[in-house]
Amino acid sequence: MFWSKKPTSDIKDDDGNHLSKENVSDNANGTGEIQNIINEMIDEDKRRANTLRERAGSRAEALELSKFPKELSCMTALDELMQCMSLGGQIRNYYRYGDLTLCDKQSEKLNFCFSNSLNTQDVKEINVQEFYKQRLVEQLKRGSSEDVWESRD
Repeated sequence: MFWSKKPTSDIKDDDGNHLSKENVSDNANGTGEIQNIINEMIDEDKRRANTLRERAGSRAEALELSKFPKELSCMTALDELMQCMSLGGQIRNYYRYGDLTLCDKQSEKLNFCFSNSLNTQDVKEINVQEFYKQRLVEQLKRGSSEDVWESRD
């Protein structure tokens, strides 16, 4: 190799004192006090975000079905799927998220619409309301980029 490794006995701290092999390896591995503080802060942020998502999910689950739409048009669902699969929809998704999409949400909506169309009108309405409610609960539990902001009281 072109360089030689310095022996640990020649390594000095800021005050000029020689460092022992244990101190050098501890500082090099990053297991010091600063790393522990950073890890604690990251864990606390994760716990806070999870509790916010859980609270938002439980609030959405507590909503009544009457607050959700009763109708779902299969033509609208098909239009949404075709718009997502089009070149413009794929470019938009690539720009926003960095990859192409398989349009899972739109195809799930269309499949639900087709399967629900065989039911009676009352059952259709209840199923559609439950579908929209479940979508909202999933979205709130997943979280968003707005989770980093804390509201002022």
